[in-house]
Amino acid sequence: MAQVAQLCEAEFGGDVSDERLRQEMLEQMESDVEMSDEQFVEQRSSSEAGHERLERVLHALGGGIARLERKLDRILALVTEARVRNR
Repeated sequence: MAQVAQLCEAEFGGDVSDERLRQEMLEQMESDVEMSDEQFVEQRSSSEAGHERLERVLHALGGGIARLERKLDRILALVTEARVRNR
């Protein structure tokens, strides 16, 4: 607190009471907390948007994988059928 008092004395040109220093420190802390809250809200909004986009991509990817599996099943069936005929 002594360092803060020295800075305040240099800034305001005189003695600053402990109560005023406490009040200024509390105001600064409240301001910092409010800023942090705003940043968390912004981050959450961004995270939720990213999560929704990821869900859509995963859903589309799952559909694509299912189509590939069906195609591979058909190819495997054709190859197996061709081997049986060639025996």
